[in-house]
Amino acid sequence: MRDHSFISEVHKTLQHHIRGRRVQVLSHWGGDADSVGSAYVMCRLLTQNYEATEAGFLIPEESALHVKAIMQHLRFEEKPVETPDVYLLVDVGSPHLLGEYKDKVYGSGKPIISIDHHVKTVENSETIALVSPKYLATAEIVYDLVEYLNLVIDKEMAEALFLGMYYDTVRLSIGDEEVASKASKLLQKINPYAVLGMLEPRGDDAERIARLKGLRRATVYRLGDWFVAVSRVNSYLSSVARTLVNAGAHVALVAGEKGEHTILAARGSYDFQKFSGVGLGNDLVNYLLRRFEGDGGGHVGAARLRLKAPVEKVIEEAVKGLSTLLSTPAVELAE
Repeated sequence: MRDHSFISEVHKTLQHHIRGRRVQVLSHWGGDADSVGSAYVMCRLLTQNYEATEAGFLIPEESALHVKAIMQHLRFEEKPVETPDVYLLVDVGSPHLLGEYKDKVYGSGKPIISIDHHVKTVENSETIALVSPKYLATAEIVYDLVEYLNLVIDKEMAEALFLGMYYDTVRLSIGDEEVASKASKLLQKINPYAVLGMLEPRGDDAERIARLKGLRRATVYRLGDWFVAVSRVNSYLSSVARTLVNAGAHVALVAGEKGEHTILAARGSYDFQKFSGVGLGNDLVNYLLRRFEGDGGGHVGAARLRLKAPVEKVIEEAVKGLSTLLSTPAVELAE
């Protein structure tokens, strides 16, 4: 167990707030394998071990394609809880990542518990923050909680927790001995061939077209040793950002319009996360929020913002922000 005292605090907090209550569990914008895998196991623990009368899960905004595949495999459906007594935020690094649910949650007057492994970009006194950056994934925190409770991990729980840890450690490439040991134990209960394909599911035509448009429209900048790809689409922004990173960009910035706001999705490669010293979910987010009205958050390698400004201005400032943070000029590459 990575941090016994922290897990004990998580357990005691849940014991105090959950019994006999209705709990609405939420992930961050769009969800991912870590947030959904963690939420799946947490919903089971809340009802079976912490005696919640009801636990339901919701994903703000449009869920990612791999999230839909994982939830379908686990037979885990989104479920709004009518008049919840408690809100549980899973893998939500900032209140702003709740998107459409932020005002409802923080205006409810109900207890709000956050279980997470990210350094907070925005502190909020209303949140009972159970946060430990010692952990490499929220799924690893949940794994240790299951171990603390002396529960047997079944096949579905193992699949959910493994996918969460695997995804948030970039296919275990930024893992350590602790995560490797846990992943090894989980692999004894699952068929990796059957579950890993869900992280790169076959997209529908609309997502495929968005990815191709994103590649066609991309502008590439060189910032010292780093290559930054910028593009515009109005749907599947996170998917397009992942595609640009897979194509060779160290950082992808993908922006699109939604009403009077610009949505910006940022994604960093493994090398950028490890060696640049710049966190997209804190450094870049804070830089842009000082310049535009809006909200956003994320973690070292990924961020999402909703800003009240034109797309062109947001893209310009995002590139300028990376240039400032990396202390190197941004040079657009000629075709």
